[in-house]
Amino acid sequence: MYCQNRISYRVQEGDSLYKLAKQFHTTVTELILLNSGVNPYNLQTGMRLTICPGEGYVDENESKPSEGNTNKPTKTPVGGIVIIPGTTTQPGGTTRPGTTAQPGGTTRPGTTTQPGTATRPGTTTQPENNMGVDLRQRMRMAWLNHITLVKFYLISFFENLSSQNAWKDAVYKNAEEILAIFAQYYPASAMQRFRKLFMEHLRLTDEVAAGLKADPAFSGAAMENWYINAEEIASFLSRQTPAYNETELRKMFYDYLDMERQQMEAYLDGDYETDIEIYLRSQQNMIELADFLTSGLLAR
Repeated sequence: MYCQNRISYRVQEGDSLYKLAKQFHTTVTELILLNSGVNPYNLQTGMRLTICPGEGYVDENESKPSEGNTNKPTKTPVGGIVIIPGTTTQPGGTTRPGTTAQPGGTTRPGTTTQPGTATRPGTTTQPENNMGVDLRQRMRMAWLNHITLVKFYLISFFENLSSQNAWKDAVYKNAEEILAIFAQYYPASAMQRFRKLFMEHLRLTDEVAAGLKADPAFSGAAMENWYINAEEIASFLSRQTPAYNETELRKMFYDYLDMERQQMEAYLDGDYETDIEIYLRSQQNMIELADFLTSGLLAR
């Protein structure tokens, strides 16, 4: 991963992935990808993490030139941060590890699709039959409805509107619609587990929203558990459908949570333009996720 200011950070007491993502203007997803050998949910004081700060991050430990000194400021390893020299970034931004840029959009970590496995979002395979087309449309609509209903519910929750219970009911009804799609392919025992994981996701979304509403800097256990739950869902689905690439699926769910959190933060900060911009990007993310899920089910 090319990065102009890659740093080695020594974990301090009380640190969490979410807290570090906010501090260094990056995302939980990026932190996990850069530190694949580290258990991100069991950070130990003193361990080293590699971090690539995002746009807008300013190192508070950057030393200022003394009076009369015309040399550029240098950075020092203060507060657990050490700059790794010699790294560069590609013009226009950073890329994720192992990705190859595709025209007209962002890319995901590169993996090679084996025969019989789910294809990447946006790729084409053999023409689908009517059943495949119907499944793709149902899957897309269900997940697009999901992020829209969650969006309206969270707004009603943040504004203490009387409609929030109605929107919450709609979110749970939509969850059952998503589960019903998978119930056509998974046994009843597996669906019991999937329903439990999905309902846990919705419960944790409520807790994260309540935490951020009370404190914009919220980084409590619910935030960590939210991402752990996403990891568990990706692992479960990949076991039930071997065509799914677990790493790819997990990253898609991480991206979804990152964008959901960023929308909540922007809304609560009154930055409605950013909130809307991220929501519109999340629509494309959901289409990619839905198509990925569809491809895996059709390969069963």
